[in-house]
Formats: sequence, C-alpha cells, structure tokens
Amino acid sequence: MFFIGVFGIGNKNKNLGEVNFKCTGCIGEKFSLVELSRSFDIFFIPVFKYSKEYIIVCNKCRSVYKVKGEKIPKILNTKIVEYDDIEKIILETNTCPHCGTSIAGEYLYCPKCGKSLK
Repeated sequence: MFFIGVFGIGNKNKNLGEVNFKCTGCIGEKFSLVELSRSFDIFFIPVFKYSKEYIIVCNKCRSVYKVKGEKIPKILNTKIVEYDDIEKIILETNTCPHCGTSIAGEYLYCPKCGKSLK
C-alpha cells in the first residue's frame, strides 16, 4: 500500500469461491477464483476499486491462469471455467498426478514414483 498524507493506493485480493477447470499441469479440477484489484484509499478505507483482473489458482499444483473479464458473470453462475475463458497462462506447474511431486522438464515418467505422466 502506498500513501501520501491521507490518500493512498492499495492492492486488494478477494476470493470469489471455488470453480471447476481441468488443469493442464496436474489434471486437477478444483480451482479458486480470485479478483485482483487496485483501490483508492482515504485513511486506509477503500473508496473505490479500479483495474480489476481475475485469476484462477489450482488448489493442487498452484498453477495460475488469467480469466477473460467478460466471462466472469457466466463463470460465477455456472462455477465452471472452460479453456475459451482463459486469456493466458501466468504460471504452470507440472506435477505427477499419482504422487504430487513437482516436475521440472519434459519427462515421460515421474522421477519419484516411476509412473507414466501421460
């Protein structure tokens, strides 16, 4: 948060609930939908929000995807995110769907448990 006298600009994160989406990193399906915004504050009290962005975060591997803003009303009603609703991948973490180990690189088999990653 940045303040000059009694005025300031802050960052706000608001969890909008859980949604379903097929993760490309770990094949998990439970995600948290988060609204990221900036706010204009007076004496630490938010007066108005601006610059809203929406992301989904995989509850299993913590991969992050940016969601198109115009798709948010549909997502809030259905609690389902489709691949067409994604604007870009911010962070994709590859994990083994069997043991949950984070994997760096292009492996066909998990280095920890030895099971197929396909």
